[in-house]
Amino acid sequence: MELISFCILFIFLSLLLLQSSSGQQSYYHQSTEYCNETTALSKGYVCDRPQMSCQSFVTFQTMPAYNSPATIASILGSDASSIASINNVPSNYNFPNNKSIIVPVYCSCSGNIYQHYASYTIQAGDNYSHIANEVYPALTTCQALIGQNYYYPDIILVDAELTIPIRCVCPSENQTANGVTSLLVYKVMLGDSIRSIGEAFTVSEKSIFEANMLSENDYIYPRTPLLIPLNSKSCNENPDSFYCYCPNGYLASQEGLRCILRSKRLPTKLAVLLGVGIGFGFLCVCLIGYYLFRVIKERRNKIRKEKLFKQNGGILLQQQLASYGTTEKGKVFTEEELQRATDNYNQSRLLGQGGYGMVYKGMLPDGSIVAVKRSKVIDRNQIQQFINEVVILSQINHRNIVKLLGCCLETEFPLLVYEFVPHGTLSQHIHGVDQESSLPWEQRLRIACEVAGAVSYMHSAASFPIFHRDIKSSNILLDDKYSAKVADFGTSRPMAFDKTHLTTAVRGTFGYLDPEYFQSGQFTDKSDVYSFGVVLVELLTGEKPVSFYRVEEDRNLVSYFISSMKDDKLLQIVYARVANEARKEDLYSIAKLAVRCLRLNGKKRPTMKEVAMELEGLMKSQKCLQVEQGPEILRNELSFLHSVGEPAEYSTEESTLLSLEMEPSTISHALS
Repeated sequence: MELISFCILFIFLSLLLLQSSSGQQSYYHQSTEYCNETTALSKGYVCDRPQMSCQSFVTFQTMPAYNSPATIASILGSDASSIASINNVPSNYNFPNNKSIIVPVYCSCSGNIYQHYASYTIQAGDNYSHIANEVYPALTTCQALIGQNYYYPDIILVDAELTIPIRCVCPSENQTANGVTSLLVYKVMLGDSIRSIGEAFTVSEKSIFEANMLSENDYIYPRTPLLIPLNSKSCNENPDSFYCYCPNGYLASQEGLRCILRSKRLPTKLAVLLGVGIGFGFLCVCLIGYYLFRVIKERRNKIRKEKLFKQNGGILLQQQLASYGTTEKGKVFTEEELQRATDNYNQSRLLGQGGYGMVYKGMLPDGSIVAVKRSKVIDRNQIQQFINEVVILSQINHRNIVKLLGCCLETEFPLLVYEFVPHGTLSQHIHGVDQESSLPWEQRLRIACEVAGAVSYMHSAASFPIFHRDIKSSNILLDDKYSAKVADFGTSRPMAFDKTHLTTAVRGTFGYLDPEYFQSGQFTDKSDVYSFGVVLVELLTGEKPVSFYRVEEDRNLVSYFISSMKDDKLLQIVYARVANEARKEDLYSIAKLAVRCLRLNGKKRPTMKEVAMELEGLMKSQKCLQVEQGPEILRNELSFLHSVGEPAEYSTEESTLLSLEMEPSTISHALS
């Protein structure tokens, strides 16, 4: 018994599945006159193919208010020209009343019901029953209207806009396989039969029975919807049928005005294999394309970097390093490394800028902090300065000279990477507004000693003599222990041992420029001594080399300092903190050394080695002179200068210094 019951159940379920898969629809024979009907089919035909949409047709019975293609199209959401074309009438034709016409609609699966949506404006006296049975007979029901709209059945506002769910259906898979192109929702008229309807549309009775799940003994009722399968095969017998406008293998488009090729379904396995093959082929093409893109990109980058390397003086740098016998090179940084280190040269990372370029603070992947120097513009002169700086720093190994870590020549702007010196420049500390940040005398003396030692090393202890050519307080950096680091070697020049001077266009910073060099164009090691003497005076007085706040004759710090020395007013011009912390004999010793460094005749200036030794001795002993001897020694020095003819020289020096106090535009022209 259990086996028999199981078999019966299996056969029953199989029949249900077969019936469901066929996609046919049950004939809805219930009356539509009552709004309390709850039959499942009262809202429309069930869709078994999700996302399905198709061209469908319905019949509409004309009435006085809706008897032209335009008015019918307005309440059925169709196209007026399509209605006129299908029914073989002009677009402005008025149909007689109670005539059944064909209307094309676009049918889609909404939820689990096939429907086509139209809109209708409520007239006076309308209700859901009147709309369903008189305006849209057999095309919609009260239940469908109530379910679609939020108006209560007994309260419908005049001129309100209702959404009308029109009954429609798409062919099932079996129907499509049998040549069915579309389905017509036909309103059964009084006196109709399956045979008469089939003859009218050139459709077999069997196909109508199957489409509506009817048998030969079933009865059809007037004013009820009946599905008519429109088969393309019957177009051979009746080519004038409204659905036969397109040849076999084609379907009417959504609006019914053109023919489109019917899609042919591929077998599932073939479709899967084809999809996998196309996908794999597309993946291979993408991979090959990406590989070629990378190869081409790398080649272009290589060509670009080689071009920039030459443009930024890479070959010249290699030649100069080789000519000086230098093979040691710093690290070569990539463009991406320095962009990441400086946050793409963010303005917040800018440490400062000068004539050569801008300096940015950066952090390398290992956590070390560096300073990245970037050129502003590209020209031959600045490239030469850049190469000079690399060559000079490659020859120098001194604790008081800023260390070059590496460079990058494969970018639009040449880049140098230095050790980061955190406490800014000496100029910032000397001339800062904040008095608390000013340097104490002990540090000032030590910084002067360290700078003198670094410049002395460059002049006499490096592998070949090097003239800095731009010694000034803004080119002296201070590290975390406030030790001095001489920087900015863009204008520096290496010298042969048999040469004593360099003849070149005058370059330098106004206020630090050696007057003898300015007049002759010959730069010597004593020109660096003069610039260092100005830095010594800055350390003593806290004054800037050029200031328009002083009276006109004292705008140049050197002339102001020398005139004060002549008048024995050293203690009046010394910076207040220095005067409080330093011993008088030390002040006079430094002042005397500064006077010697600032002599107009370069031959009478001390060498940087002598300056460094004297400062080191002063730091060690702190007892070079007695307080009582200070003023007398200075007077003796000045008397000595007068006795050897220095007064005329100083008057010449003063006139030269005054001549340097020209308008900035004149100075810029002179220095160019």
